[in-house]
Amino acid sequence: MPDRDSVLAALVADGQSLVHDQLPDLIGLAETVATVARDDPRHPVGLVAALIRVRTLLIDQLRTEAGIVYPLIRLGGSPMLADMIRAVQAGQADIEQELDRMLSMTGGLKPPPDVTPSWAALYVAIGVMADRIRRRHALARTEVYGPLVAQP
Repeated sequence: MPDRDSVLAALVADGQSLVHDQLPDLIGLAETVATVARDDPRHPVGLVAALIRVRTLLIDQLRTEAGIVYPLIRLGGSPMLADMIRAVQAGQADIEQELDRMLSMTGGLKPPPDVTPSWAALYVAIGVMADRIRRRHALARTEVYGPLVAQP
């Protein structure tokens, strides 16, 4: 099992990659698909906005984690750490709720038959991104936050 500093560094690196690389590319692809499919009633209205919201929520989460929570953990804690962790966990729940909303609006990420390859690729990419975010949150909950919040 990696040490806590390694886990924290990996969480920050993964979060930065999500918000600076994967999500902007995904948003761009979603905008392209929305433009091409704007007259197709099967295209989920609001998908681009949902992706932008996920990115915004992740940016806020990363700022709190990397700027406040992780430094406090590295310093050995603080009386306010448990409250900060609960706030981050609430933010994680908001992100996962938005991911669930995207799953719902896309029919479980199953593209309709006969759509463009970019539309089908968008749904695959959203699934990969959602899984990645959920794994990141699970790692933070089990390896970082859980043990700290459980402490008296």
